[in-house]
Amino acid sequence: MGDQVRDWSLLPDEIWAIVGRYIHNSIDLLRFRSVCTSWRNLIPPSHNSTPLLRFNFPFPPYPSLVETFVSETTVYRINLPTLHNPSTSSSSSSFVKGWLIKIEEFERGKFRLLDSLSCRRIKDITSGCENLFDISQLSLTKLTTAYALKYVKGSSSSVLGVNKVVLSPNDCSIFVIYDNGKLGFAQKGEEDITLVDYRILDYNDLTLFRGQPYVVDRWGTVSWIDSSLRVVQYSPPLFGFGDRKHLVVSKSELFVVDRYFDEKSNTSTTPYPDENSINVVEEGGVNFNLFRRHPNRRGRHDFNHPKTVDFKVFKLDEEWGKWIEVKSLGNDVSFVLTYDCCFSISASEFEGFRENCIYFTEQFDMDLALRKLGRLGGCVFSLEDHTIDDLPTTPGYSQIFWPPPIPTRLCTPQM
Repeated sequence: MGDQVRDWSLLPDEIWAIVGRYIHNSIDLLRFRSVCTSWRNLIPPSHNSTPLLRFNFPFPPYPSLVETFVSETTVYRINLPTLHNPSTSSSSSSFVKGWLIKIEEFERGKFRLLDSLSCRRIKDITSGCENLFDISQLSLTKLTTAYALKYVKGSSSSVLGVNKVVLSPNDCSIFVIYDNGKLGFAQKGEEDITLVDYRILDYNDLTLFRGQPYVVDRWGTVSWIDSSLRVVQYSPPLFGFGDRKHLVVSKSELFVVDRYFDEKSNTSTTPYPDENSINVVEEGGVNFNLFRRHPNRRGRHDFNHPKTVDFKVFKLDEEWGKWIEVKSLGNDVSFVLTYDCCFSISASEFEGFRENCIYFTEQFDMDLALRKLGRLGGCVFSLEDHTIDDLPTTPGYSQIFWPPPIPTRLCTPQM
């Protein structure tokens, strides 16, 4: 009896209606409806979906309202056993290593493929490859979800000055890092952005952890935001002397990745800004606090971007309330730092990925940089020997991402 084949399409419609209540992801819905005509008729394309959040904000330097929407991007691991071995059976496909892909839902039910590192829309797919990309037929494993604030009109490019977007747990509001470090909040239907923290104006990263938004500032202090928009300190300052902090959730633990640049241009001796270091500017009815930054610090929109020369990884000892430097990410673990999200992977599940490494790009303002550089090749940092290599020169590079990025030298040569 265990070998009997059952026709799932013959199950009563009421059972599939119950199943449909638990389908909330748009790609899962698309895959479900692609099975057969009867299943497609049971659940409409807009089933269980909510409209993409839209906002009208006066972002400097634009004094008038700008219509924007929140796009959703999902990172997947895909297995394509037929590309490696056409004779591979479906029963063994789960053991085939996969590729990393990034898919953006820019309208409900409409998707496009993005470069996994730069988040740029991919238009230069090699002729013939586009026919291989049918998400209804692929084995997909969701790794993480990221969000971006984009203009409604035009080419749906990212809003300038918005560095990170996180959707709140209620799915009706967003937290953003904007204007080079301010922490903001916006509720659906509102036409302004609320500055959450008037004291710290130099936040580096934002993520969801344990169902709550967590932020890290340039000094490595991690805080979480409660329902009343109060910023609650979670950790002491890191003071790792790096130039930019990233938050990575791996195996239910929160890590801070400290990035070092070639120029120590932003290492101010001031521990925290005070009231005298804040200017308040009103723009289009919205108050923007401008932090008087260190005079030697490079701006985020400089064409001459600093180059990464080192990383250090830290984890908080919650019992003793102190930071511990992580010398190794452990067997089979690597981190990926992209513009819109940071996440961990199991290196053994991907072809070409190296364990105990950090994969990253150099550019921070990708919307500006990509106009000049196109798709990015990326870099890989080894936590074992602290070396940085161009990703296109590493073994198995072409088997990591799909489609493979165009080789572009962005990394700092090792001395």
